[in-house]
Amino acid sequence: MNKGEFKNRLVKYLEVEGISRYESNIAKMMEAEINKNNCFTVSYDNFGSIIFHKKSKFPNAPKFMVAAHMDEVGFLVKGIHENGQIKLSSVGGLWPSVVIRTKAVLINSNGKRFNGVFGHTSIHIMEAEKRSRALTMDDLYADFGFFSEQEAKDNGIEVGNVVLMTGETVYLDNPDLLAGKAMDNRAGVCILEYIAKELENEDLGVDLYLVGTVQEEVGTRGAKTSVSLINPEFAIALDTTSTHDTIGTIPGTTKIGNGAAIRIKDGGMMANPQLVEFMCKIGRENNIKHYKFISMGGGTDAAELQYAKGGAITLTISLPQRYLHSPIGLISINDLIESTKLITETIKAINADVYATIFKYK
Repeated sequence: MNKGEFKNRLVKYLEVEGISRYESNIAKMMEAEINKNNCFTVSYDNFGSIIFHKKSKFPNAPKFMVAAHMDEVGFLVKGIHENGQIKLSSVGGLWPSVVIRTKAVLINSNGKRFNGVFGHTSIHIMEAEKRSRALTMDDLYADFGFFSEQEAKDNGIEVGNVVLMTGETVYLDNPDLLAGKAMDNRAGVCILEYIAKELENEDLGVDLYLVGTVQEEVGTRGAKTSVSLINPEFAIALDTTSTHDTIGTIPGTTKIGNGAAIRIKDGGMMANPQLVEFMCKIGRENNIKHYKFISMGGGTDAAELQYAKGGAITLTISLPQRYLHSPIGLISINDLIESTKLITETIKAINADVYATIFKYK
């Protein structure tokens, strides 16, 4: 797997726009690349999650699902102030302070784009008691240069229009590192693509389902709808996670550069112990960097994937990322490649007999 090619492909995904409920451009990009050799059957659920299916030629093959959400966090227009500035409603978990004085992009209902700035009162003229408290969504607005509510409306601005964070792609001096917009979770989407490329010509012992889910950032909704269609025996969620290697973080295990992070527990899921140990064994046998951790906050699509009909054998592979849910996130390409290898080798190692002898309760 070529690191440079992987990085370039990830950049392409980072530069596509798609907050929750508006993920179709990412899905189209995935479909064009993953299915260019017609090795997968492609379908969608009614929420817009895209499903790539590679059927096994072996009878009684268990279903194996890998899901990565396509959506990024952002905002919707909540209202228009009389002075023309835009009130915002967050889409996903956002700390308003991270976007202050960064570039904003508004897309009206006709598709016209407006450049602007996420605004907040300057510290020089701020009330004293506000200086020491955390910013709230009510304090945040976006300024697109309109001078009245009517001017904004005349430009087609209305409640529900999408407002995007922007962030340039940053190539650090260390070639293993990359920073950019929507790293959560285009990093996972890129891995899905590479899993497909690695396995498209393999005779697998599982029915493989690779799924780009929608609306994870607002409640893992696409995972719920897509898993209800597939009902897999195995389900892996693939998502970024916060790191504990920057100044001021609470103690924790995850940091960039240590390989694939196997998530043992979070607020919505406890990983299947047999699958954890199976993947660790795969990692050791194939010299793939990996480690276990317990999440100190947040959740993933696995919270819904585990509830496939009859229950699915579930865990999350986490991709450590600095500066989560902000205009620019930073990640290790090596971590992504190691995670790709770990999942790919796990899929290749599972078949009906392995499922029956190691994983199936009896």
